[in-house]
Amino acid sequence: MQFALLIVLGAAVGMGLRRIVLWRRCGCNPPAQRLYLAMSWAVGGGAYAAMAVQEAVLLFSGQLHWRNALPLHLCSLMGLFTLPMLISRRRLLRHLSLYLGLPGALMALLFPAVLETPWPRVTELAFHLMHCCVFLAPLLPLSLGWRPSPWGAAWSLGFLALAACVALGMNALTGGNYLFLNFSPVPWMNQWGQTAWRLTLAALAVLVLLAEGCTVYLLQRKRGWSH
Repeated sequence: MQFALLIVLGAAVGMGLRRIVLWRRCGCNPPAQRLYLAMSWAVGGGAYAAMAVQEAVLLFSGQLHWRNALPLHLCSLMGLFTLPMLISRRRLLRHLSLYLGLPGALMALLFPAVLETPWPRVTELAFHLMHCCVFLAPLLPLSLGWRPSPWGAAWSLGFLALAACVALGMNALTGGNYLFLNFSPVPWMNQWGQTAWRLTLAALAVLVLLAEGCTVYLLQRKRGWSH
């Protein structure tokens, strides 16, 4: 389901981005800005709608608890940031969305950890829609000429460390598993023990952000990107 949804939404977003780029090259900035704004509301609103459905399903199924309903998973945080990032165009939010939201959403689509509810199809659709929106959102600002900075990877790592501290505290208070810091959603990985799992997560985050930062740096040098 998730890949079909990603292909359909990706195609729609891709056509819109192509139109924005073409309009900007022709000097037609007002229609380009209007289309960008409409797409921003569609993608950001889609993320919010999907999150609202997830919360509603938890509520009506009696599973809404402090340990699982707070937006303290990485993609939930990025889902909250998506619309403000697209509308306000703040560089920090754009970098967080690109460096954290995009790879985090991709991992969630590849290895979905969907809660079991009485309405599995609705739950899965909302889960996948939210992650597709988070994945596609950082591509929109690129159509307006924004180019990321390699230093965005460092800022994102600092934000992720802060989010991890908050998640650890909430996990201790609620017994939850925010940011998957207490145990892995992949059962066989839990045989390593909690400390080894957390170190693996930290190493993976650093490697991904380092790879993203280096990629952006190389593109910046090769193509003369400015940010």
